[in-house]
Amino acid sequence: MVAKKRPAASSSSGAAPAAKRQRRVGLYEEYKGRKIPEPRLPRPAAAAGFKAICWNVAGLRALLAKRSKELQRLVRQEQPTVLGFLEHKLQEGEQVEEATRTLQALLPEYMPAVFSCAKRPGYSGAAVLVRKEAAGGSKVTPLKFEKGPTEGRTLCVEFPKVFVVVSYVVNSGDGLKRLKERIGHWDPKLRQHLASLAKKKPVLLLGDLNVAHRDLDIWNLEAPYIPVSAATTPEERASFGKLLDAGFVDGFAHLHPEAKGAFTYWSVRARNRAPNRGLRLDYALVSKGAVAGKGSKVRLVDAFHLPAFAPGGDHCPVGATLAGA
Repeated sequence: MVAKKRPAASSSSGAAPAAKRQRRVGLYEEYKGRKIPEPRLPRPAAAAGFKAICWNVAGLRALLAKRSKELQRLVRQEQPTVLGFLEHKLQEGEQVEEATRTLQALLPEYMPAVFSCAKRPGYSGAAVLVRKEAAGGSKVTPLKFEKGPTEGRTLCVEFPKVFVVVSYVVNSGDGLKRLKERIGHWDPKLRQHLASLAKKKPVLLLGDLNVAHRDLDIWNLEAPYIPVSAATTPEERASFGKLLDAGFVDGFAHLHPEAKGAFTYWSVRARNRAPNRGLRLDYALVSKGAVAGKGSKVRLVDAFHLPAFAPGGDHCPVGATLAGA
C-alpha cells in the first residue's frame, strides 16, 4: 500500500518541512538497456594447489540427467580436490543412493559423495565429493545451525591442514519471514563455529551465503525494493560484515576489489543472465591467516567465479585455491 502524501507544514506552525529521502545511486545505472560487462579476471597459470569448488545446483537430479557432460567438463577444467553441491533437494534413501551411483560413474576419480538432506522433501541439502588421492585423513561432518528440523545445509570436511565448510545459508524468504532467524540465530551460530574451527587450523568457507554484501554486488542498488528484499537488506549485509570482523576474508573481493559485474546469481524468471543483471550471493571466505602473506603456511592464491557454467542463469560455481594445504 502506498502511503498518502502529507501536505507540507505551514510557515505559521514553525515546523520545517520533512527532508526528502535521498535516492540511492546504483553502480550500474549507466548500463540501463544494455548488458553489464562481465570482467575478465586473471587467474594463476598453474592449477597446482588445493582447490575447492561449490555450486548451488538448484536440484541435483536435473543436473545429472540433463547437464552431466557440463559437470564432467567443469571437473576436467578445474580438477578440484573438493566439489560441493548445494540445494540438491534429494531425500535420504533411494534418491541419494541413485545420485551416488551416477556421480561415481561420471566422476570415478572421487570418493562416494557424502550427503546431508533436509527432512522436508524436495528442499535444500548439501553434498561433497573428495578426490581419492586427497581423501586419506579427511573426515566429513554435517553441521546444523537452523532451528527446528534439519535442513541439511552445511557440511564440514576436515583435512590435515585445513577445514573446508560448504554451506547453503538460510534465505530470508518472501516477506522476510526468516530474517529474524537468519540474523539472530543462524548467522551467529555459523560465526561461532567457524571461529572455533579457525583456532585449530585455517578455514575455507564456500557456498551460497544468500547475501549481496557490497554495493558492487547488486546490479540494481537504486531499486526501491532492494532494502526490503531477501539477500539485500541492510540487516543481512551488516550481519555478513560481522563474519568478516570475526576473522574471515572475502577471497574474491580481496583479490579483485574493484571488479564490476562479477555476479554469481541471475534470476531465471526475469531472464537476467544474458544482460548480466545479477547479484553476488556465492562466496569463498578464508580465515585471515590465509591472506597474511608468503609467510602463511596455508595461503589463498585464487578465488574465482565460473559464470560460463550458468548459461541460463541461477547460480554459477565458485571456488578457491590454497597453497600449502
